[in-house]
Amino acid sequence: MKDLITYTILAIIGYFVGSKMREHRWVTKWTGRIQTAAIAILLFTMGLRMGSNDEVTDHLSSIGLISVAMTLAIMLLSSLSAALTRRCIGMDRWAVMQNREVDSLEETVTADEKSGKAQTVMAVTILLSVMAGLLCGYFFVGSLFAGHMDRFDFCAGLAVNLGLFLLLLLIGFNMGLDGTVLENFKKVGAKILFFPFAIMAGAFLAAALCSLLMDIDLRQSFAVTAGFGWYSLAPGIILERGLARCAAISFMHCIMREYFSLLLVPIVAKKVGYMEAIGLCGATAMGVCLPIVEKSTRGDVTIYSFISGLIQTVSVPILIPLILG
Repeated sequence: MKDLITYTILAIIGYFVGSKMREHRWVTKWTGRIQTAAIAILLFTMGLRMGSNDEVTDHLSSIGLISVAMTLAIMLLSSLSAALTRRCIGMDRWAVMQNREVDSLEETVTADEKSGKAQTVMAVTILLSVMAGLLCGYFFVGSLFAGHMDRFDFCAGLAVNLGLFLLLLLIGFNMGLDGTVLENFKKVGAKILFFPFAIMAGAFLAAALCSLLMDIDLRQSFAVTAGFGWYSLAPGIILERGLARCAAISFMHCIMREYFSLLLVPIVAKKVGYMEAIGLCGATAMGVCLPIVEKSTRGDVTIYSFISGLIQTVSVPILIPLILG
């Protein structure tokens, strides 16, 4: 909850500052470069943490297959649910309501086409940063920090948090500089709340299918799914119920959903649709994945992502205990 409040305050501060600088749009050239560099460093640091985490590497062989299969199924059906929802409410693939003026829509499509190269560069940056971090974490961190892993975890965690804080500040700044976020949000209205619930429904449908095809019962499959990618909380709640195997699957699933989302959001945003890209992320749509969504879409879509992630984040500590009884 403290992180949620911090994220919101930073975004509001950034928005306020950006709204006061709309006559100086040249600054976006520098903020964009800073944002890309910060994303690369953030993802590399996250890769270091995961690659050096024995709990992750030790469970790859035993529960990795179930976790991968569940993650891919959940992300696929969550994204499909987002696609069906946007069609039902009259929103196109660029997250623009179809009753808007033709000129505005054409401008949006043109902007999307121009950003194709930038999205490709971002996808490559994400992949290289994550892979480099994972490899360095697996092969070097253990030997360099032998006997001092607690110190490494603290420093890496601090770096991740500071990176997120900077990125959320820049996201708010860019939205304030754009100046059309609130206007676009009003045009969609309360319909935007349909998306997070549709995304969660798609995830639970995938969980039901996974329980039929894999070695995990329905209740535990639902519990894993209800983590929505929040790996620092969901596995702990499950473990408190004495379900060690389910907690391990939950942990691996949350990690994989976060990393797969980081890799796939730019591609899905470019090739499929903006709301479908948000559907991939789960709870991380308001956290780690939010900067990637912002770089791959538009400022007003970032608001949709934040709302989607917020509702799913709040649902985690409520749904898992209810599911497990």
